[in-house]
Amino acid sequence: MLLLASCGSAKASTTAESTAQSSMTTSSPVTTEVPPATTVARHIIDAEAAFPPRLSVTTKDGQIVTFAPRATPVITPAVSAPTGKVAVSAVAAAGVTTIAWHDLSNDAVTASIQIDGAFRPTAVDQDGQLVALISSAPTSTTVVLATPAGGELRRWTFNSVVVPEAFANAASVDGLPIGVFVIEYLATHTYRVRVIDTATGELGLPLNLRDKGQTVDEVMTAVSRTAVFDPGRQLLFTLYQDASEGGGNIGSFIHTLGLINGVWCLDVPEQLGLADHPGALAVSPDGSRLYAASSTGGVAGYVVDDITNGDVAMPTARTTTQLDATAARVAIGASNDEVVVALGGRLFRLDPTTLEVRDSFTWDMGVEALTVLADHSIIIVGTGRMTLVSADDQIMAERVLPGLTSEVTRVAVVG
Repeated sequence: MLLLASCGSAKASTTAESTAQSSMTTSSPVTTEVPPATTVARHIIDAEAAFPPRLSVTTKDGQIVTFAPRATPVITPAVSAPTGKVAVSAVAAAGVTTIAWHDLSNDAVTASIQIDGAFRPTAVDQDGQLVALISSAPTSTTVVLATPAGGELRRWTFNSVVVPEAFANAASVDGLPIGVFVIEYLATHTYRVRVIDTATGELGLPLNLRDKGQTVDEVMTAVSRTAVFDPGRQLLFTLYQDASEGGGNIGSFIHTLGLINGVWCLDVPEQLGLADHPGALAVSPDGSRLYAASSTGGVAGYVVDDITNGDVAMPTARTTTQLDATAARVAIGASNDEVVVALGGRLFRLDPTTLEVRDSFTWDMGVEALTVLADHSIIIVGTGRMTLVSADDQIMAERVLPGLTSEVTRVAVVG
């Protein structure tokens, strides 16, 4: 085992240094600049420049933090478009909501508009222009669709609690997507998927992802845990823990939402223990494979064509494995030819097809999120710092994160 420490680009040693502790704070404006982050990786002339030119980190409480070498990180409370290139924020005051569009490649506010009422964004379309916002009461929800060019385009009020999740990828006659996928909550953890017809404003049923001749009208009692989007195949995968027996977790499934108007619930192997343990999802950049990992050390690999093709047998995990580690949380990332799983401070590099362990090492902080780059380097984020690890498990660079209010759920290269 190798122990990754804050020791520059030399091979990781067995001595851990935790010098990267953040004392930075943020305030309440839509976009907040914080003091420049410092690098703790030594013996590198310009450690921050070793990172990709633009990175974004997303936190559990809805903060997006963007990074560039030798620049002040920028914190924006916002919802990101599926591509991760645009984010949309909203600030309500005096009965008016100001909506702003942020270009995450340079942190510029590219447009802003105002709408009546107090609203918050919940979903952004792929090109980053159309946003769905909601204003909720205990038994009703008002949904607004808006763009920078058109301002407020639609406003509907429903006698139920609905949360827009994604837009259909087919356009209607007037240029809007034909539908908005929403989660309709019937109780705290009981929901069903519905589609708002943008032409009529009516709530309808989604189609079966594997059989477009059928609609899906299914009530589920579960808790959403994590999600990952495949832009190429237009699929949103969300891991749910089933809470249908008196609130206790009795199972888990991956809700697959196809933006061509189709849904499917994918079973998770019971041995992963995702019914009552934290989990994480990853999809390969080419969209061919989906992976699920559990804090118990279980990992499952799926072939996406098995899920979307209704002519094949019932889709299940092609491969599962059990890693020799457990932790309070798990993180997973994938390139087209490697899967990386982090369990606390232990990281495992896996073969993407067989899930056999190729390599493993240890980091001196608990990993909250990671991403795998095409050159087999890894960006890992833990409590207070972000580290770039080379393909041969050397620390290439490291920098302190701003003082964040909740854990990191995603780290990604912008662009």
